[in-house]
Formats: sequence, structure tokens, C-alpha cells
Amino acid sequence: MSASEPGRTPSWPGGATRLAGVIGHPIRHSLSPVLHNAAFAALELDWAFVAFDVAPGQGGAAVEGMRALGIEGLSVTMPHKADAAAAVDELAPHAVTLGSVNTVVRRGNTLVGENTDGAGFINALRLDEGFDPAGRKCVVFGAGGAARAVVLALADAGASEVIVVNRTPDRAAVAAALAPAVARVGVEADAASADLVVNATPVGMTGDAGVPL
Repeated sequence: MSASEPGRTPSWPGGATRLAGVIGHPIRHSLSPVLHNAAFAALELDWAFVAFDVAPGQGGAAVEGMRALGIEGLSVTMPHKADAAAAVDELAPHAVTLGSVNTVVRRGNTLVGENTDGAGFINALRLDEGFDPAGRKCVVFGAGGAARAVVLALADAGASEVIVVNRTPDRAAVAAALAPAVARVGVEADAASADLVVNATPVGMTGDAGVPL
């Protein structure tokens, strides 16, 4: 977003501009600043959205910095979702269950963490792809914050089986334990008979051709 676009002046952003952003590593690929700043401009809001490349292990410190800098909210992506959850003052119910957050909002001096990954994923499946996971066999590759949210969401949506595949079986077991009635640890070959395969790993995130599906 440049100062020449509608609703922006050479003095923007200024001292009264309200700030929000996204933290992650890497983060250059993120389209969040483009989308949010376009929306702010269209609504004529004096807000700015910035991408912050935060080194691994510093996610909690970045969240704590929201208070000092007056940042209104942060989107949180890998690898900071668990660290951010540990740094906030309050957690929404799903965030408590998952132990991770993808959104932090500052309400006064209180930082509140939420996890909307699962709900957003299911909504996209149903509305954009016309796919209902109810009664379906689903395979999830990955066991991080996003993968755990997807496992829980698929179970809540009525999937008949949710199979978690990860390079580290112990981490896969932790994710599967979120939905013990339908989830289990599996292997790559399980994808061959799945109705839905979800890549919740960093592979392919930056445009590389490493997705083996």
C-alpha cells in the first residue's frame, strides 16, 4: 500500500494510525498486508497492517510487545502459535484445547488469544469446495498448530476417520489425541484411500515443488 492510493496521504501512517500485523518466519510470502490494507483503505479507516518477520523462539516476546507499541491485534502463523498462546492473558476455549493461537487481540491492556484455523478451514471446504467432511476418511499431514486445529475441526464436523501423518510419530500422537474417538497416527500410504488429504506442513508454502502429492 502506497501513500498515493485512495484514502492515503504522504503523511500516512501517522501518530494516530492504529496498527495491526502478522508475525511469522518466514513471512515475506504473506498476502495479509495487501488484503488488510486494501480493506482499510476501502473503508477509509486510519489503520495499517504490517508483516513482522519474527525469529523462532521470539513469538512470545513479540506478543508481549503489543502492549508497549499499542498494536491492536496480531495474526500469528508458524512457528509462533504455541509461544503466542503462552504469552497472552486469556485464551478462548478452542485455543485452550489446542494450546495454540492464530489471532491475538489487545483489549485495553489485556491480550486475548483465539484459534480460528479449524473453523476457517471447514468453512472453506464447505463453501469454496462444496466438500462436507462428515462421514469421510481424512488424512492430515503435519502435527503443528494448524494441523492440530484441522484434526479437531474435522472430528467436530463428523469425519469418520482422521489419520495424522508426521515425520515425528510422537507429535502425530499428540495431535490425534485431540480427537481420540476418530483420530489415529498413520503413514503416508493412508493417503491413497482417503476422501480428503490435507497438507498442514510448511512444504510448498513458499512456492517450492516439494509437495509429494
